[in-house]
Order: sequence, then C-alpha cells, then structure tokens
Amino acid sequence: MPRFFALSFAVLLALGLAACNPVENFDEATDQIDRFQSHLSYGDVDEMYLMGSPMFRKSTSLADLRNQVGVISLRLGPVETTQRTSFNVNTTPAGTRTVVTMQTRFEQGDGVESYTFVGNGENMRLEGWNVNSSRLMITAEDMKALQDMQSAE
Repeated sequence: MPRFFALSFAVLLALGLAACNPVENFDEATDQIDRFQSHLSYGDVDEMYLMGSPMFRKSTSLADLRNQVGVISLRLGPVETTQRTSFNVNTTPAGTRTVVTMQTRFEQGDGVESYTFVGNGENMRLEGWNVNSSRLMITAEDMKALQDMQSAE
C-alpha cells in the first residue's frame, strides 16, 4: 500500500511539472517581451494592446495605454538594450503566473520593466506591464507648467 501512494505521488508530481514547464514559459515570455518592446519602440500601441490578456484589456483601455506609451516614449525614448534580472513561475490551482523583471536602457535613461503573464507556453498572455524610472517622475517644472496651463484656461 505505501508503494501505491509513493507511485501515485510521483505520477501526480510528474504530471504537474509537465503542465507547468518553466523552460517553455521562460522561452515564451522572452519572445513576447521582445515583441512587446519592439512595438513600444515603434509606437505600435494597438499591437501592444492586442498582446494583452482579457484582464489586461479590462483594466487598461486602449486610450489609457496610448497615453502611457506616449509619456514613456517622450521621457525615455525607444528601447536600446534590455537584460532579464529575475524570472518567477508560480503555479496554483487557479493557474500559472509568470513574472519577468527586465533592466532596460532606453534612449534617454534607464528603467525597470516588470511583465506579468498568465497561462502556459504558447497560451501565455500579458496581464500586466509596469515601467519604473526616475525619468517618469513629475518634476517641479512639470507641475509649474501644468498650473500655468490651468490658469490660462
């Protein structure tokens, strides 16, 4: 009887690992990030939006993404180089989530990008994207210009 449980556990473990192949998720995430960054550099916001999961599109409208990409393009410019700094695959009964963090050099400064994907392998979809950079901060000059614009209205 103990051998039956040990064998059952080994079979279930093997099936679980086969369903969530971290190497496959790594390869697919890398491919998607390359495409996403290319679309970002060329201003292809519609294509960036289509790469998103239903949850991505529910939480961010196309107009909002256009505004965000506009600010990132203005303040940072196109992607020049990028390097993965972390990669994490987490599988639960609710599904698989893959988070990849990239250290990215843009034309006008550095930033850290975080990509969150849901699903496995070729079924992975982008659920979240975040860019952190000091170049994206609002400066005192920006605030003054905004106040001047509002006063002029």
